[in-house]
Amino acid sequence: MAGKVLQLTSDVQYVKSVGPARATALRRLGIGTVGDLLWHLPRNHLDRSSSVPIGKLVPGQTATVAGEVLTCGERRTRRGGTQQTVTVADRSGVLFCVWFNQRYVLKQFRSGRQVMLSGQVQVYGGRRQMVHPDFEVSEDAPDHADQDAAPLHTGRLVPVYPLTAGVGQHWLRRLIHATLVQVAPQLDEPLPDRWLAERGLAALSEALQQMHFPDDQAALGRARRRLAYQELLEIQLVMALRRGGFRDRPGLALARPGDLTRRLVESLPFELTGAQRRVLAEILADLRGGRVMHRLLQGDVGSGKTLVAFIAALFCIEQGYQVLFMAPTEVLARQHGQTLRRLAEPLGVVVETLTGSTPASERRTILASAGAREVQLLVGTHAVLQDQARLPDLALTIVDEQHRFGVRQRGESARGGDDDPVHLLVMSATPIPRSLALTLYGDLDLSIIDAKPAGRQPVCTRLVPARREREVLDECRRLARAGKRGFVIYPVVEESEKTDIKAAEAEVAELRSGPFADLRVGLVHGRLKPREKHAAMDDFASGRLDVLVATTVVEVGIDVPEAAWMVIQGAERFGLAQLHQLRGRIGRGGGEAWCWLVPSGSLTQETEARLRYFADHDDGFALAEEDLRTRGPGDLWGVRQHGMPGFRLANPLRDGELATAASEDGRRILAEDPGLQTPRWSRLRARLNGQYGDLVPLATG
Repeated sequence: MAGKVLQLTSDVQYVKSVGPARATALRRLGIGTVGDLLWHLPRNHLDRSSSVPIGKLVPGQTATVAGEVLTCGERRTRRGGTQQTVTVADRSGVLFCVWFNQRYVLKQFRSGRQVMLSGQVQVYGGRRQMVHPDFEVSEDAPDHADQDAAPLHTGRLVPVYPLTAGVGQHWLRRLIHATLVQVAPQLDEPLPDRWLAERGLAALSEALQQMHFPDDQAALGRARRRLAYQELLEIQLVMALRRGGFRDRPGLALARPGDLTRRLVESLPFELTGAQRRVLAEILADLRGGRVMHRLLQGDVGSGKTLVAFIAALFCIEQGYQVLFMAPTEVLARQHGQTLRRLAEPLGVVVETLTGSTPASERRTILASAGAREVQLLVGTHAVLQDQARLPDLALTIVDEQHRFGVRQRGESARGGDDDPVHLLVMSATPIPRSLALTLYGDLDLSIIDAKPAGRQPVCTRLVPARREREVLDECRRLARAGKRGFVIYPVVEESEKTDIKAAEAEVAELRSGPFADLRVGLVHGRLKPREKHAAMDDFASGRLDVLVATTVVEVGIDVPEAAWMVIQGAERFGLAQLHQLRGRIGRGGGEAWCWLVPSGSLTQETEARLRYFADHDDGFALAEEDLRTRGPGDLWGVRQHGMPGFRLANPLRDGELATAASEDGRRILAEDPGLQTPRWSRLRARLNGQYGDLVPLATG
């Protein structure tokens, strides 16, 4: 594209200094076009307008330092992992920088190189240190620094971007800066000037430039406010438009509950909770209402969502229809298939399970039976069922762990064999505060099971320092010898997944030869072949294993009532919501259960407070709210894995005023122009189409 002006839609490979090879690397970051590049926002900014001499660092403060790399090294930890240490010095002192199980960082440091680091200062063994600091190593020798680029990397608020192999921080920073200069003037402002003035918002072009390269903290704050508002407004509009579209679609109107539903409820060895009955009434009212149901069923771990979904499925099946039950992983699909078949067989209902590892001959048989109406409930993974299953009498699709699919799939899921709309019930065990759920899932009606079955005891949870790990393992051994099975959970971090799995494998060997020498110990992680993973989980569930060492693959999808204890290694590396999901794997049989949190090393005050909050609370909604306040909503909307922008900056809990304003403004806009067809809102319509594509049922005028 030599001599041509770059457009927002131009392929990123045509930007100067990119080319095909680097374009391939950028696409791994979700950057395919020039517009994508501009919206690849910094994950934070280093305040390099002033750095602190190492000798004046204060424990507990977050600071930026500049210095020279002295040494780099690595050692094995006693739990089988690795610890990377880099020493950095300036004229005032020496700083020790520590990482755990992240060998890749050592490739970026060399003795004599200049480096800037940012993190929380600690004192350990009398030495100043930072654990897992942000860092940037100079790509040039000090005497040959790129003087033209220096203002981008030093003496200012410096953006720090998410990276991938083949993309360096300095290069990406220069690339985005040059592209902004060339392309930012092309950015259309989707909101009228009067609207911006009324809300005190910066123009989109200015906000985007200041978000990347802010003049100061105040400018960064204004930029973040505008872009967060933009996200919240767009999501409100997308959800409102989708909701309106679904409500206008006619659907199957089913009759009253019949014999199957009654027989199941009467056969249960317990009473349904009041919350389950209330939610069932809401679902059955939708199924009988004549419009397509589009409902989210949300409930904490162990609240009985699967049973509610099965009763809804029976309501359709007893009237001659079929039901599809989709899960995001093979493990979860198999678990649901076993549970639902156990409930269905006494009722004469045929349940089959289909996943990627189902043998080809068996798959053909199941699909043929489903197509011949001989299978009433088909359970499986989304990828397999969406591509291959055709149920001629499909009335209801149930989608479990909705946050792992995303908005696009929940639209695709609500279709029968002839693309007729069917009822859709999506479930999530990720607790989300109601206010946030209404934003994230505004296209769905919301049902919440807010009570657990009677008799379920809280799990006794304790935070213990790493030095007491052996005491914990000895206690676990005593529990296992008494017939109580348990888990040892090991974290996996994306950047070093291979290393972490090796560490988990090393830990299994250490446990088998040490504290668990007389126990049967298995291992499961995400890189095992499906049959190996299933075999390990089946062995644990059946009692052929006493202990299962695992990565977070067990977060969902394994239900072993006898599992009574769990040790979570590196607990500081998990969010509260994920810790809650992990802890939800134990104590499901109603007896006592114990969970120990063992951090990798010393903790910051903030991290220790977060883990103690988890230890003291078992209400998933309270934990989710705390997690969202401290860490942000991240990918909860479930669209970024499909190349869609989710919450890059906004946090509806922290940005309450902006969320309220965006909600009000969204309603005002649609009241004025329900299809966004008038010239006043044409740029906003174009932006929604560009950002969200066919997720939005926009009128074309």
